[in-house]
Amino acid sequence: MEIVKLKARARTGTGKKYTGKLRRSGWVPAAYYGHNRQTKNIEVNSRELANLVRAKQTMHLIDLELPEENGDSIAVIKEIQRDCIKTTTLFFHVDFQHVAMNETISVNCPVQILGIPLGVREANGVLQNPMKVLLIECLPADIPEKITVDVTELKIGGSVHVRDISVPKVVLKDPPEAVIAACTHATEEEVKVEEVAVTAEGAVPAEGGAAAAAAGTPAAPGAAPEGAKTDGAAKKEAAPKKDASSKKAAKK
Repeated sequence: MEIVKLKARARTGTGKKYTGKLRRSGWVPAAYYGHNRQTKNIEVNSRELANLVRAKQTMHLIDLELPEENGDSIAVIKEIQRDCIKTTTLFFHVDFQHVAMNETISVNCPVQILGIPLGVREANGVLQNPMKVLLIECLPADIPEKITVDVTELKIGGSVHVRDISVPKVVLKDPPEAVIAACTHATEEEVKVEEVAVTAEGAVPAEGGAAAAAAGTPAAPGAAPEGAKTDGAAKKEAAPKKDASSKKAAKK
């Protein structure tokens, strides 16, 4: 795996006031610790850290280039604390764990799914990927950038487990029966959503017989044709209108 350089230096101050000023000046407070090592307070360049995050290199080996470490400042990121809104620009704190190049280390390695399952292509199945990373143990120089899982031949009901994966010079620490990827039938909820979508596309607005006729569909049984009058309206028109003179004669 490639070793990424990140500018770092010893931190001289502590406290909320100091760290706030530090962040505003373009540096992020951090901690650097390791096996048989005393924890050190350091600070790293926020711009370089942001570039590292954008490049998805947070799982790489990182050379902090600390002068007092005499070239032995290789580390991995264990935790990044970020603002919940500005997640890519504002960092609060970073934890680094020292890595000895001659000692094994346990780290998370990302999983890359390769291909489209047979069950998806031919049986309208759904691919599930419950495990996005795998916990591995190996020497720092042997850490892979990613673990590729080929699901091209996966049929409905088929799955890939941790025990099915083999990586040279790497020990997989997750349970062997853990499922990395699986091809399943579409759930009932997914089918219902598709049916509702189709019904909505083919539905005709219910605005009476006129709307149905305008849309080219027959009116509902018993519905009056467009322009037709109801029985009440017809009776009102059929009733003779009384003359005004006859009304006066009736009063006399």
